[in-house]
Amino acid sequence: MGSVDTETEIKCPKCKKMINRDRAAKNKYVCYECGYYFRVKTHNRIRMVADRKSFQPWFEEIEESNPLKYEGYEEKLSEAREKSGVKEAVTVGECEIYGEKAVIGICESKFMMGSMGHVVGEKVTQAIEKATELRLPVFLFCCSGGARMQEGIVSLMQMAKTSAAIKRHGEAGLLYATILTDPTTGGVTASFAMLGDVIMAEPGALIGFAGPRVIKQTLGQRLPDGFQTAEFLQEHGFVDGIVRRENLKKTLYFLITTHRCSEGNYADFKKNFDFHFEPTEIVKERSILTLPRTAWEKVKTVRRVDRPAATDYIPYIFDYVVEAHGDRYYGDDKALVGAVAFLDGQPVTVLADVKGKDFAECARRNYGMPMPEGYRKALRLMKQAEKFNRPIISFVNTPGAFCGVEAEERGQGEAIARNLLEMSALKVPVLCILIGEGGSGGALATAVGNEVWMMENATYSILSPEGFASILWKDADRAREASEVMNITSEDLKRLGVIERIVPEYGGADQSTVEAIGGYLKEHIKEFLQKYTGMTGEQIAEERYERFRKY
Repeated sequence: MGSVDTETEIKCPKCKKMINRDRAAKNKYVCYECGYYFRVKTHNRIRMVADRKSFQPWFEEIEESNPLKYEGYEEKLSEAREKSGVKEAVTVGECEIYGEKAVIGICESKFMMGSMGHVVGEKVTQAIEKATELRLPVFLFCCSGGARMQEGIVSLMQMAKTSAAIKRHGEAGLLYATILTDPTTGGVTASFAMLGDVIMAEPGALIGFAGPRVIKQTLGQRLPDGFQTAEFLQEHGFVDGIVRRENLKKTLYFLITTHRCSEGNYADFKKNFDFHFEPTEIVKERSILTLPRTAWEKVKTVRRVDRPAATDYIPYIFDYVVEAHGDRYYGDDKALVGAVAFLDGQPVTVLADVKGKDFAECARRNYGMPMPEGYRKALRLMKQAEKFNRPIISFVNTPGAFCGVEAEERGQGEAIARNLLEMSALKVPVLCILIGEGGSGGALATAVGNEVWMMENATYSILSPEGFASILWKDADRAREASEVMNITSEDLKRLGVIERIVPEYGGADQSTVEAIGGYLKEHIKEFLQKYTGMTGEQIAEERYERFRKY
């Protein structure tokens, strides 16, 4: 660095510029020139997320040992303690986050690269066990080079031990979440780091099982740009979201408050807040003056690219919507969106098929046709909702499940079947709303609800009119005729008992009626949830079973 005063300036590893140390610290240890995320010391991380002076460390008295009698290990540990300022590679304890109690753990990169030996495993395990006893959520900030080589097989056993504690914590209905920081690799990745109910990551963090250097040396493969970054993992379905440090504390608070619902309490709306929807006179007049549409006209209506999507209605219904990404197996399907949100204070899980509003978005979202990973993402979020007693609101709008080679290779039929199986027995209220096309099994895969509603001009069918005409009449050109005999409109399905409610469109769903439709949905969704207050999970699941049993 030459004559540069290293007490006041540091060099950014990414942009190579010299930046002011204090200014970077005030920016939460993020380079103000290029956005690079510096590694954060344990005490700084605690200050970042815990209320002032609320952190109480746990299990600091656990003594080190040298299980394999590895030469020089004690000296190495002593050097690490002096260098890092902490007793071991992880610090755990209880704190408050905006007044809410939680257990946090922070891995320290300056202590032998955050590697996991038996003391790390013991501290993490004891912290999770105590959190289970106290019924507190756990947040672990992961940063590690993996297992600690000096402890060999004993280090390996910590992977199973910590995972077993997480399993018991989860079975108690409690939240366990991880925040992956740079780097998170090896045995930590393959145990407690990737087992969160919610998994977040800091921007640009290196995350993987085998590090890039190991992969290169072992297989001689050239790795693609951005490989094993946080963004790469989100795209491939393993991370719920990328969280920036300025939003970190608020995000943890949001997770605490959306993951502590109780059975039978599904309408915990804000006190002294009575929402009531009333359409405007203009909307009422438009509704009166609009002529009813034929079945074929409705088919064409719901296929219009400018028809409002679930993402248009959601802001008028829910508050603080936070999207969750990925199926934890393969990818993050953009055709099926999942999120956690509040409905006037009541936490809910929201699912939605999304087609896109222009060519670029339609291509990115595969025209609203989910792949297997889309259905598996939906199922992951539904099971998470069940664990934490959150009602589920599903917006259905798809021409059908994608039927290409990739979908078959990844098990499209199994993914749909699994959703039907699991949705049928969910122990929380499930409301499904068809807002556009309801195409075959691809629509049903997220439409097994206690109630199913349908917008006035939506359609719901065994397959497209073109497909129906081709199969039965060997003539796809008779699609218009097929649409009239298939009984696919909201009126048809209400008469057949397939849906419980027709949602008015006030003359047709477009940007001029989005707010009115959203307001109608909000009021009646709240009424729907109030019906389930006091019901057990078994009663809710039995009601849904009987609903479909009658067909």
